[in-house]
Amino acid sequence: MTRTDITTGAGDGASSPDGRYARDMAAERRIMREAVRTDTVGAHIGLGVTVALLGACALASGPRWALVLGGALAAWFVLALGVVCVRGGRGWEIARRAYVATFGWGDYVS
Repeated sequence: MTRTDITTGAGDGASSPDGRYARDMAAERRIMREAVRTDTVGAHIGLGVTVALLGACALASGPRWALVLGGALAAWFVLALGVVCVRGGRGWEIARRAYVATFGWGDYVS
């Protein structure tokens, strides 16, 4: 293999620096996707915990703070909905991804 082959990534993909880099980056991305992956079950748990906490907040301090916190969560959901829509989501997938982005932290509670 010549120096030109090494710098341009020519040659066999397994041993060229570009081939190894691409393979390593793909493996790293796969690991990160698995680490932060969540689904609607975790989002349902997050929604349940949120509703319970908002109810406790309403009982403890009246409906004002529960409405403020609920409005903040609604604003976060609308923001996530907008981001998913701009990034090219379609149909119900937009709502599902925004739902998971808003309440998906519940996956870490269970």
